[in-house]
Amino acid sequence: MLDKDVNNTYSDPKKSFSIILDAMKMKSDFLMNLEIRTEEDRKKLFEVFFHHKKFYSQVAESTPLSEFSALYSKMKDTSLPYDDRVNIFINSVKGMELKDSRDMARELLHYLQPTDFPLWNRWVWNEEKNSGSITYVLKDNVTLKNKNDFISAVNELKSILSIFGLDTSNYYPTTLFLVYSYVRYLDYTTHLAIDKKAAGLLPTHLSTTALVLGLKPFLKVVKYAHS
Repeated sequence: MLDKDVNNTYSDPKKSFSIILDAMKMKSDFLMNLEIRTEEDRKKLFEVFFHHKKFYSQVAESTPLSEFSALYSKMKDTSLPYDDRVNIFINSVKGMELKDSRDMARELLHYLQPTDFPLWNRWVWNEEKNSGSITYVLKDNVTLKNKNDFISAVNELKSILSIFGLDTSNYYPTTLFLVYSYVRYLDYTTHLAIDKKAAGLLPTHLSTTALVLGLKPFLKVVKYAHS
């Protein structure tokens, strides 16, 4: 999926990294160009949100398509502030808990405007519990208190990653780094040992990261483009 061997991040991790970044760009393009006109369009949207696709049926039953279509147009309206669009989404979409609809809104805005907004969901930073992968890289005794602190921390990480050749105009590399960190954390805390290949039965950290990012529909296309 990430390369000819889906379970291999050892032979060429840089290529896997590049493929994931290309898939993220494809996801952004898809979401920017998507128009919600039919139920199939709405289903396609949920298919590229790993955590939220399980809520598709509930949302389809609870939120009329016409309302969802109008909502999606507002989410793409760059004249509306970030927080306003998040609030519009969570107040309009039925069939998900608040924490889930908020995460989906924030992930959607990240991909719609990757140069402006970093990925912000519960596993990157949970502001209520002050947990998430961003806290793994903070200095000792540093605590994020609000959105501005979070954005500052992500921007500092973005600058650090640029030193290692990841100098991009968008937040894709920071997203990949933070979600990868989250996946590794889950590995260590649950003793899954994902990078121990387990005879090829378990996915690697990078391939799991790509799945969590909702990139599965785009990876095959990108892989053949690189071949």
